Amino acid sequence: MKQNILILGLLVSQMMISCCVYHPQTSDIPLIKKKNDLRLDAGISVIPTVHATISYGLTKMIAIQAFGSIGSDKRQYFQIAPGLYKNFGNRRVMELYGGFGSGYGDAYKDAHPGNMFGNYQLYFIQYNLGKYGIKSGHVDFGVGIKSGYFHSNLTDQNYYSFYSENGPFNKYEENSILIEPLAFFRLGGEKVKFSFKAGVNWIIKISNPDNYIPTMFLNVGLGINFSPQIKMADNKNKDS
Repeated sequence: MKQNILILGLLVSQMMISCCVYHPQTSDIPLIKKKNDLRLDAGISVIPTVHATISYGLTKMIAIQAFGSIGSDKRQYFQIAPGLYKNFGNRRVMELYGGFGSGYGDAYKDAHPGNMFGNYQLYFIQYNLGKYGIKSGHVDFGVGIKSGYFHSNLTDQNYYSFYSENGPFNKYEENSILIEPLAFFRLGGEKVKFSFKAGVNWIIKISNPDNYIPTMFLNVGLGINFSPQIKMADNKNKDS
């Protein structure tokens, strides 16, 4: 037991001090259930970032979401995604978003020292499925998976290997596939809830497969989630 706690502590410590070009984004899975449904989410993640999400039901079928995060080492990311949602009754919701994200990352190696830095763009779709408003503690929970085309423009300042003190440094314009599953739960009152998210990612290189893009595999986010509207009762099935 003590050994497992130590391993977990070392993993969390490494995540908190590590630098990366990209990491799993702790965006909200809102579970929009009706027109004019508004959900606000803000918090922090274990990989040091602050993040916020705004999600809104534009019509009975269409929603829109915006997310942004800012972290250490000038890391930043922003995405916007319109989408479709469906409330199936029995407090179950499905969402399908398609959007665009853009960010900047900076990773370093102490051994050289060396840096890998630059910007990237992500064209993605994301499928969410979950359940909201379970009576015991007003719990929401669910899963999502984001996948898309990841285009990066990175500068290798002695990151892969040392070759120059002053440059010029190699630049790589690369294409990859990103796969990013995310799970969440929310617990609290009808309108204000504590939120927990955990996500992982894989970046599968299409071009220059031997060049590793420095990423973090796992990220965990904590925050507060607020929905100002009065909750709509599910008349078909008031649920469990």
